[in-house]
Amino acid sequence: MDEWTAMGGNWKIDNGIVYNSSTERGAKLLAGSSRWKNYTLSADIRFTGENADMGLSIRSNDEKEGVDTYNGYYVGLRTLDGAMVIGRSAFGYTEARPVYIPGGVHPNVWYRMRVTAYGCNIASSVQNLSTLQTTWMAFTEHPCLEAGRIALRSLNSGGMWRNINVTSANLDDYLELERHATSVEKPEVPPGPPWWTPWHVGMIFGGTLSLALLTQLAYFRIQQWKAYTITQERQRLAHEIHDTMAQSFAGIGYQIQGIRSGVLRSEHLGQRHIADQLSVAYQLIRNCHEEASRTIAMLGSGLPLIQQDPLGVLAKTARKIAGDQIAIHVELSGSPTPLNLRLADALVHIGREAIANAVSHGNPTALGISLAYEGRSISLLVEDNGAGFDYTPDAEGFGILGMQKRARDVAGTLQISSVCGRGTQVRVTAKLQRERFQARFLASLKEMFQTTPADS
Repeated sequence: MDEWTAMGGNWKIDNGIVYNSSTERGAKLLAGSSRWKNYTLSADIRFTGENADMGLSIRSNDEKEGVDTYNGYYVGLRTLDGAMVIGRSAFGYTEARPVYIPGGVHPNVWYRMRVTAYGCNIASSVQNLSTLQTTWMAFTEHPCLEAGRIALRSLNSGGMWRNINVTSANLDDYLELERHATSVEKPEVPPGPPWWTPWHVGMIFGGTLSLALLTQLAYFRIQQWKAYTITQERQRLAHEIHDTMAQSFAGIGYQIQGIRSGVLRSEHLGQRHIADQLSVAYQLIRNCHEEASRTIAMLGSGLPLIQQDPLGVLAKTARKIAGDQIAIHVELSGSPTPLNLRLADALVHIGREAIANAVSHGNPTALGISLAYEGRSISLLVEDNGAGFDYTPDAEGFGILGMQKRARDVAGTLQISSVCGRGTQVRVTAKLQRERFQARFLASLKEMFQTTPADS
């Protein structure tokens, strides 16, 4: 016993037989050197109880007390299924396919076991010494343990070992056993638990529920975003109508109120004076009507057209207003690109106002409309060869104030230059509001998921 080290169990040697009288699970009795590599270990083994597992361990390292608490290989017999087994223990056990022994494995019968380890190959044989029937088995693992101690091992029952012998081995020793085996086995990795464990089912249910809630939230946000967009567009149109037609109605009311006040005061108003006031009121009514018509037309099908071809829209307006009495010249320069709706709307409104003013007050014979795409900016020029006027900021009327406001709304600049007898030029310049698709998409998502005014 001085040559052996016990890890659990109750071991003794008597008349050349090693006994373990313990039913402890995984009792081991160790000997040899951790540097032993290629060797053959043989012994006679005998069970002393039922439902037991006992045999030999080779290339054993890092041993601790307990079941499979070592790093090495095990070759043994099982009474439960009457089989010889080879497995790898690495503080957890994996086993190759067992080989069944003819007649099974029984207590109180001596079995001669021989195990040869050479490189990463292990072969073994077991002979029933009563019936002389022999069974062989071969095993390989890559990578493998290449060195380690020997051990006697029992599980659930006591056992007996005798004629224990260790000798060095070569490839021929391994092949002598391997050639009788039906196949060379490898460790069989046991299948893992099924994926439908309660944890996984719970995770799938939670994920599905979360996805459904996120989808519902996204749907509600999209609906709110659409409603918010419609509301914003309605507000913009309301401001547009207020800034144009409402101002025109206010001017009409002011002129009519002036005539009424003069009549009530019994002032002797000349026919010329009354006619002039009525002319101004008529002009305001006409402008209001034209603006209402343009607004209704834009609310119909004109919005996409002004984004794609604002110059064409202005040319059509000029020909409609001027008729055949005025020569219309249209010029486009640069690379056209679809405009932002707000910018296109502002340019068309300013251009229409400039065209209407030129035809109504300048009496020109020629009218030029130019649209220039210059890098990241766009410039609209409306010029005529009419009578012109002495332009000063103090003389700005509703029309010019409206053009200036629209230019400011798109961060643009409005320039008006006029000389009496030499015509008028109206130029508006603004930056192109072209956004990359990714930026527009991210901005839309951000606005969609932000709290809208209706939520607060």
